[in-house]
Formats: sequence, C-alpha cells, structure tokens
Amino acid sequence: MAKKTFRTEKDSLGQIRVPSNASYGAFTARALNNFQISGLRAPAIFRKSLGLIKLAAAETNTSLGELDKKLGKSIAQAAKDFSEGKFDTDFRMDAIQAGAGTSYNMNANEIIANRANKLAHPNNHVNKGQSSNDVNPSATKIAALLSLPSLETEVKKLVKTLNAKSKATKSIKKAGRTHLQDAVPISYGQIFDSYAKAIERSLKTLSAASEDLHELTLGGTAVGTGITAHPKFKTTVTKNLSNLTGLKLKSCQNLTEGATNYAPFSDFSNAVTSLASNLYRLAMDLKILGSGPYTGLAELKLPEVQPGSSIMPGKVNPSIPEAVEMAFYQISGNNETIRLASSNGQLELNTNCPIIMYNLIQSLEILTTTAEMFRTRCIDGLTVNKKRVKELYDGSLVEATTLVDKLGYDKVAEMVKKGKI
Repeated sequence: MAKKTFRTEKDSLGQIRVPSNASYGAFTARALNNFQISGLRAPAIFRKSLGLIKLAAAETNTSLGELDKKLGKSIAQAAKDFSEGKFDTDFRMDAIQAGAGTSYNMNANEIIANRANKLAHPNNHVNKGQSSNDVNPSATKIAALLSLPSLETEVKKLVKTLNAKSKATKSIKKAGRTHLQDAVPISYGQIFDSYAKAIERSLKTLSAASEDLHELTLGGTAVGTGITAHPKFKTTVTKNLSNLTGLKLKSCQNLTEGATNYAPFSDFSNAVTSLASNLYRLAMDLKILGSGPYTGLAELKLPEVQPGSSIMPGKVNPSIPEAVEMAFYQISGNNETIRLASSNGQLELNTNCPIIMYNLIQSLEILTTTAEMFRTRCIDGLTVNKKRVKELYDGSLVEATTLVDKLGYDKVAEMVKKGKI
C-alpha cells in the first residue's frame, strides 16, 4: 500500500496537514479532525443544491463586475462539476458538525476553488457575497423542493391505485367497526375511497407548506443585512438559481427574519409527517383486516412477499405494512428533531441547519420509496376475501341501527343484547 502523503496549508489558526490528493483545504481538514461523530453524510440532493448556489453566485458576481470574467467562468465550471457529484469523495463532512453548516459551505468553497484555478480563493472568490448563514438554509430549501416532485408522483400513483380498489369493491358490503367493535354497514368501496381522499388531502397540505421554501435568504450574508454583498446580488442570484433549478424562487422579504426563523422547515416537516401518518394508518388497518388467516378477521388477502418466520413453517406476515409502520416512526422522529432544531435559534441566527437538512431530506427520501413499495408490493395485489366478509357480516347485528327509527333506541338495544335481530 502506498504511503499517504500530505501537504501543509496555512489558515488563520496556523498550519495544518492536508492529504496531498485532497481537493479541499485547511478549513475542511480541521473540521474533519473535529467532527467524526455519526458517519452520516450529506445527501446527494443537498450537494447538488449547494453546487448550484455556488454556480449561480459565480455567474452573479461576474455579471455584476465583482469577479474577473475568466476567474468567474472557471469557478462556475468547477461549481457545476461539484453539483454533478464529480468531487464527492472530498465532500465528506459529518451531518453533526459546527453550527450553521460552515463546514459544509467551506468544504464546497475549498473544493471549487482548488478545482477552478490557482487564483481562486475559497473565501474571497467562491464565497463572495455569501455566508454559511444564508447559503445552507437556501441549499436546504432547494434540496427539499427538488426532492418533492418524486414524492408527489409516487403518492399520486398510490391514490390512483386506491381509487381503482374503491371502484372495484364498491358493491362489497361489510361490517363497519368503531372502537374495534361492530358498528354499522359500510362498503369496501367507501373505505378505500376514504383512504385515497385522506392521502390526497395531506398531499395538498404538503404542497401548500412548500410555498415558504421558495423564499431564499441569499444576499443577506451573516445576519440578513447584506454586508459584503453587492446591492443587486440577492435579486440576481435568486433569478439565476430559478433558471438553473426550474423552481420559482424569490428573495425573502426580511432577510434577517429568514436567518433566524426556521418555521418554514418545521411546517414543511409537519406536513411530510402528516402525509406519512395517513400511509401508516392505512397500513395498520390492513394488518388488522388481513389478520389470521384462521383466527383473525381475514377480510383482506395481502400479497405474500416473503416467509414470515424462521421457526413457524408456512407463516406469512404483513411485511410491507410493517415496513410502512417503521418508516413512519423514523419520519416522526426526524420531525421531532426538526421541530426542536427549528425552535432553538438564538439572537440573529439559528445555527441548526445541518441537522435540519439531514433529517428533512431523509424523511422525503424515505416517504417516497415507502409510497412506491406500499403501492407495488401491497396495495396493487391486495384482494378482498368476499366469502369471509359475507360470513362476518351475516353473523353480525350491524344492521340493527336501521331499526331505530321504527322501534326506538332502547328497544333495539335490548334486542341487540339478546342477539334477536
């Protein structure tokens, strides 16, 4: 094995050794020494969004005369390469790190500067008109917005499948249950339709919650005052980013408020979790309705995707609903982390962006793949056991309520208790 070699770099704290083949510099080297905590790496969509911000910033500063054209062009190309993942081995900061995501920002700045040309400086040029305090929350918002369409697509497919199940089962009458006790008649068509409508409602709430994520704080720099940034930087860079991402981005009306108030992240995460909760509720109902096959309700037959036991031959479990259940718990935990982190900024800055970013993007990714799995491996192949449904319905007294208007509540209650309806 070749011996690892180092180069020596100097920063405001002094000298430090950096691996000879590393694209990053002194700041990243110190951060890597400090933060080896979780092994959690930034998701690719965040790295892409961060790179696009650096690309848009380079184009903006060049057009405003803040950067030499040749230098600006080389930085823009390096930023584009960074956004496409060409330097991922050197973008390796732990998600749990120093506040505000300065380590993420400087890791990117150093890589881009080193890949641009020898005249490029990570702070003076790549980071010009920016601060970690406005770059990281903006990159997080863009990453979430870029992740959202995939989730929306999968959830809409799930709703379409549920609507199809509703149509196919509209004539299957069953015993309704409330409090896990026999209630009144209902059709499976009505039940599947209610699931579809609930998920649709949550998707609309999620779309509404995403609106505030379109407001970026770029140009506010450290505390929202715009110090060191060209007066036209915030509008120009936001316009450039809109063109690069295809998103309808805009500048936050009050950049100081944007630096301190992370409620948009919390609100969006709440909406993600609410959507996940409707998938969870459906999964739990499927587990109950498919319970058995001999001693439970057994009204539904769920697709058999894998053996259910290492000891009990022939046993098949509701494996997909169980996975949906665990996904919901993970997303709920992420949401609590985001809630706490969003509510605990001090004075002119909330420093918790890195952990908010990691949990928010993870929730979006988990929910997207969960919706796809739930649809293709469970809902698509789910069938109603008509014989069992009829057997339970005919053996119940769920139609008793229809007699109340004729016989009165007390009389019918007495008949139900005696089982004489």
